[in-house]
Amino acid sequence: MKSEKTRHSKQLLLAGIVTIFGLILPSTVRAETTFNHQQDNGQNHQGHHPNGTDNSTAPEPSAHTQILPPLPPKLPSWIDNKDRNHIYRQRGVYNDAIYNIKALARDLNAVAVGHAMAYEDLVTGKANRLETQTFDRINWVLKNPPRFMPDEANISPTFGRKYGVLEQIFDWTHILHAQTVDVLASPKLTDSEKEAEIDRLYRFYVETVPYAITDLPMNMGYLDSQPYSKAFRQKYPKVNGLFWGYHWLQGTMYDTLYSQTLAQQRAAYILVGKRYHETELYRTDRPFMPMFAEVSPRFAARFPYISNVFDNLHMLHDMVNDILASDWMTEKQKEEQIKRAIWMVSAETHKSMKPGKQYGTDGLHDHRFMPGMPGMGMMPEGLINHHHGERNSTPASNHTGH
Repeated sequence: MKSEKTRHSKQLLLAGIVTIFGLILPSTVRAETTFNHQQDNGQNHQGHHPNGTDNSTAPEPSAHTQILPPLPPKLPSWIDNKDRNHIYRQRGVYNDAIYNIKALARDLNAVAVGHAMAYEDLVTGKANRLETQTFDRINWVLKNPPRFMPDEANISPTFGRKYGVLEQIFDWTHILHAQTVDVLASPKLTDSEKEAEIDRLYRFYVETVPYAITDLPMNMGYLDSQPYSKAFRQKYPKVNGLFWGYHWLQGTMYDTLYSQTLAQQRAAYILVGKRYHETELYRTDRPFMPMFAEVSPRFAARFPYISNVFDNLHMLHDMVNDILASDWMTEKQKEEQIKRAIWMVSAETHKSMKPGKQYGTDGLHDHRFMPGMPGMGMMPEGLINHHHGERNSTPASNHTGH
């Protein structure tokens, strides 16, 4: 009888322990995973408060699960387009002039291959190879660049089928990238003709199709403070280093070519290309991606709207990388967040908006300063706050000088 009472007491004690830990442990896990990205980047503006979303199809929350912001109520109809929609470049005597500087042309061809390889592996269940086999494959291509520009859709067909509009947005802006570089590399145009042609190409880009990216100086702190931000660079630092190395090259080449003769351009790229291959591609210590105002201040000062488009394009690349690298999201959630990222940077979303203003309550604004990011905005001297004429080593997040 005594033994029976002892056994019963032990059962009650065990049930009590299970009940107590059952109540305490889940709440402890949830508390540890609460994410305050406003505090993380030191900014305080509307639109960064995560709202609830329909998670009825989501799996059980893991220790890394975050609350995702919902899709905006009215998305443009083109964002669901699944049809192919290739866009051909504008005619011009300058097309393919980049091949006058063969080493740069081939390095740019390799950049396209690298991005496509990584995206395809991310969406086909090979993410665990990214820092090893995928990195080695991309690095081999970077060291043995193709002679001609590849079609990224053929290298990443699965990615293209899943995120068709995203690929079209990338393609459309990459064409602007390629043609502006061709113009600068052309020996057939004068400097004034080059500037006029670059403006013409930009007008065609922004006025012809709905897939353009906004030319406003988007707040990179805002774009980089989403629940999924930094996932890719933390999980895959070597591949992320390659991507930001591409961004360094794609930004630096503009001042390398700007207002230079062909002989000067070729001579300059011997040095730039050496630095790109030996150092910039393999850096994993960058706090943020390279920005145009930092690496090509002359071009950024002359064509700020184009520089903004390219910076916003590169940030969209980073946001997509982070979404695909966040294994706590369902496929449906990833698709929604990629649509939202497109919406955040698209020209249509920001139509009629002006620099320096904030609109609505969803955080859409173009205020680009954030702490620790010298070179943001049009600051040719790096740390000079050009609107106030004062040194500003930690730019204030409430700056409104743009």
